[in-house]
Amino acid sequence: MSQPETWSIIVDDVRFRLDRMQLYYEPSSYLINQFFNTQGQSIRTEMTINGEPALWKLIQTHLRGYEILPLKDGVVPYLSKEATLASLNTIAISYGFANLQRKLQLELGATRTKKYRLLVRPGSTPWDASSS
Repeated sequence: MSQPETWSIIVDDVRFRLDRMQLYYEPSSYLINQFFNTQGQSIRTEMTINGEPALWKLIQTHLRGYEILPLKDGVVPYLSKEATLASLNTIAISYGFANLQRKLQLELGATRTKKYRLLVRPGSTPWDASSS
């Protein structure tokens, strides 16, 4: 029996097709365990999951080897950029997308970094608690 050319992930009736190379872009993911046995032979050709298709479109783009970060504003129209990043991170953790998770952690860290300016009067130190 020949191996299939593509495998499908169905999210809310939206079908995302991926080939073997795209699936193995994240080699230790949940998808690998669902589609292939330990010898690398296909054990099923599709699976249905609950999720948000717009987020899975980004996942599919990532699995195809494209950079999805930094995100554009409005890439998921009804979510803020921060909510989209957090949601993608949750998917990455849940499905074992280690490469994506690492990139998202860097991006989330960059968006959460705040800069502060410390104002110090001449002749005082930042840790001087006395008031003049």
